[in-house]
Formats: sequence, C-alpha cells, structure tokens
Amino acid sequence: MAFAAMLKQLREEKRLSQKDIADYLGITRQAVASYELAKREPDYEVLKKLADYFDVSIDYLLGRTNCRDATAAIIGKNIDLIRGNLTYKELSEDISAKLGALIFPEMLELYARGERMLFVGTIKILAKYAQVRDSFFYTHNTPETYEREKELYRLEMSQQKMAEEIEETKGLLDFTGDVELKKWILKESSLPYIKLAKEIQDAGLPVEVFKPLINSIKNSNSKEDNKSMEE
Repeated sequence: MAFAAMLKQLREEKRLSQKDIADYLGITRQAVASYELAKREPDYEVLKKLADYFDVSIDYLLGRTNCRDATAAIIGKNIDLIRGNLTYKELSEDISAKLGALIFPEMLELYARGERMLFVGTIKILAKYAQVRDSFFYTHNTPETYEREKELYRLEMSQQKMAEEIEETKGLLDFTGDVELKKWILKESSLPYIKLAKEIQDAGLPVEVFKPLINSIKNSNSKEDNKSMEE
C-alpha cells in the first residue's frame, strides 16, 4: 500500500479529520489532502512525525513492511546489520554452530523485514551471538556504533567475570581476617609467589626452614639501605 492510502487508512482508523493531522504537523489541511491524493510527497521530518503519531515505523507508512510495530522495524534493521554479508541461511547455521540455538532462516528474514516481533529469548540469543547488549537491538545503529557496542560488551563481560571470580574466592579466604593478605592473594602479580609456596609445600619442606633465609635477606637489604643513606 502506498503512502497516500496508508495515511488515509491510519487517519480514518483513529477517526481523525485532515485538519486534526494538519494541526499536529503544523501545516494546512490542503497539504494533508495532497498527501492523501498522492499529489505531494512528505519530507523526512513529516514522515517521522506521522510515524510517531500513529506509533508505526516509517517503513510501514511507506508500504515497505506489513508490520506496524516501529520497534520491530528497528530490530529488523539491526539484525541485517549483524548479518553483514551472510545469507539468512548462513546466519542461522552460524548461530547454531556457535551457540547451539536454532532460529530458522525464514524467521530471521521475517524478523529482519520487521514483519514479526521477536520474543525476549530470541533477542537474548541474537545479542549473545553478536556480542552486544540486549538494548542494542532497540536503537538505531550503524557499523560504527555496532563496533563500539561490541567493545563495551567485551568490557562488561570481562568485569562481570572478574566480579564472579572474586565472589567465588571470597569463601576460600575466610580462614584469615587479614584484609591486606586477602588483597595480596587476589593480585595477579602474586601468582608466582603462590606457585612457589605450593612447590615448597609439595616438597614437604617446613616453613621454618626458610625463615632464617628470609630474615638474612631482610637484614642484608636493611644494611644496604643504611649504607646508601650514609653516603
């Protein structure tokens, strides 16, 4: 259905007059009549206002899709963005191979055309596949914003993993109330020392054997520091 017929249909469904639409757009009634008679084409701003007013997508207004839901149209464009040069069949197979989830190619195409609204679970599958947050699909995006979103997603996942690891180790460190010791153990730079301690323990060597050596090193370092200060 062309824009002229679609505008008239939407207006009549809401029982609005041409003057009602004209007042909303800030134009004359004659201009609205010209749109409905296909004697005049609206510019982008008019299309956007009408889409917002009737709660439909611009593509629906122009007869490019059968789905009225503006959100479905936005999601559809984002699906095509993450699809890239893949066919819908290839995209379906890639999702299945990487996530073990099945979304039929025919459904992916309907989603991309904005003719079907996705379930929340399907959005989550696509978001995980594309390495973006769920919210990505509900906003207008470009290849540039897609790349930025993937960077944010990787950072967020990294922080989440770190938080989970810290949470997992909390219980393991309950044996000591020394906060500074807990922080030291959790530092990546402490790992070689922890590994060395394990090797010493595995070898069956008592801790007391190393205390004289450590004290000797401390005293030697202290003397060197004092000598440097005197000089």
